[in-house]
Formats: sequence, C-alpha cells, structure tokens
Amino acid sequence: MKVAIQGERGSYSDEAAKRFFQDKEYEPLSKRFLEEVFDSIESGEADYGVIPVENSSTGSIRKSLDLLLERDIRVVGEVKVRVRHALLGVKGARLEDVEVVYSHPEAISQCEGFLKSRGWRVIPSFDTAGAAREVAEQGDRRKAAIASKRVAELYELEVLARDIQDLPHNTTRFFVITKEREWPRDADTTSAFFATRHVPGALWRALGVFARRNINLLWLESRPIRKEPWNYSFFVEFEGSLWEEYVRDALEELESESIWVKVLGTYRRTSAF
Repeated sequence: MKVAIQGERGSYSDEAAKRFFQDKEYEPLSKRFLEEVFDSIESGEADYGVIPVENSSTGSIRKSLDLLLERDIRVVGEVKVRVRHALLGVKGARLEDVEVVYSHPEAISQCEGFLKSRGWRVIPSFDTAGAAREVAEQGDRRKAAIASKRVAELYELEVLARDIQDLPHNTTRFFVITKEREWPRDADTTSAFFATRHVPGALWRALGVFARRNINLLWLESRPIRKEPWNYSFFVEFEGSLWEEYVRDALEELESESIWVKVLGTYRRTSAF
C-alpha cells in the first residue's frame, strides 16, 4: 500500500499518516505540492493520501478544500495531530545568531507572535521538514527553521526554542483520501459540497434539510468556484453516517434544494490527538 503526503519525512503530514495507518504496512510517497498528492491518487500511483484540512488556530486549509471540490476524490478517514512547533538551527547555533527563518506558510502563521517579537527575515517553504533539511544542508548558524522537534533528530539540528506556536493546544486535522468509494462501518461523520440557486432564502432552505432531521452541523464554509467567477459553493460537515437512512434522505432532499451536490465521503471523527 502506498500513501502520498505533502512534505518530507518528519513532517506533520508524515506523522498523521503514521497515526492513521499505524497497524498497516505502507510506503510513504513524499510530494512537494498538495496537487501532486491528488495527482498520485488519480493516476493510481498511490492508494491513499493524507492532506491537512483545518487548524485549530488558523482555520481551514483552503487549498485542500478547493482540491476536494475540483477532483474526483473521496474522504474515508480523519486524524488529528497536536502541533508543537520548535525553532531549529544547526549544531552550535544560538538564538541570537538567527537572522533568517524558513517554514511552511501555515506554520509561520501559527507562530506569528513569536516571530513578530524578533526582527528576523521569514521565508516561506514547501513544508516544515523540508525547511529543516535545507537549514541542515546549508550549515549556516544565521538560518533556522520552524518544524517539529522530532525533525531535529532526523537532520541533526539544535532545538533553539520549544513550543513557539501562539496557542498551546494548536492542532491540525487531516483527511485521509482515496479514489474509490469506501464507507467505513464505524463512520459517524459525513461531508459534502453543494451550490445553491441565486434566490432569496436558498441557503436557509438548503440547511433546513439538516435541521428538520435534527442533524448537527460541525463545519460550514463558503468557497469560490474557481472556474466560475463570483459563484460560490458551500462545504458542509455534519454528524451522521451514510449508512444511516436519515442521512441519505437529507442529502437527497439537499439535491432538490441545490444546483448540485458532491458527497465527499463518510468517516469516523476522532476526538484525541
């Protein structure tokens, strides 16, 4: 089994994959861009992918949502990873040596308070682990990376500062995606996209299909349809499994109240890190 992730060994996506597939043998496929994770699944190179979709401090990962809307991919699982960022430098470096910091834009945003208190130059990278590897390869004491402290061991780096994220309980949520439709028997959550007509009360009527069945909404967000300027779709996640008849009935009624509906999948929502 092959599992595609964005980022290198030691990235948070790598940890998410290890947690979800902990009882199975698999080969990780490191990809530089999120699009490449989706490409590898659609081409058959990978059986599954693990993508970040939401962070507890910075909100949704919009690129992931857009790709879920545009690609023929299904969601079959989720996993949460506690994000504890560290500032990593080369061996012998000190905090006062740092002038330039590299990391993924999301990690940079999650450590904004720490970074603002210093006059460092901040440069976005493709992923946290990759940024740490580049710092290790360059061997410059003036350069550091924001990544998990686990990465320090992989690339023999020095931990210059620990837990530098703005919020102490910073957590990123990942979706497990695949090409084929799978309905895990223990699923308790379902997600979908839909688009409403441009008439008064259209969204209210669409959401009413859930309210009338006492279905709890967990996440609702509008996203622009990139190929249709000024038109929007809605991502919705709610409690209930596609194995349940009332959930299927709700989605069937949602179709009658919408222009289109795309069901992403059904999966078990985790509560622990």
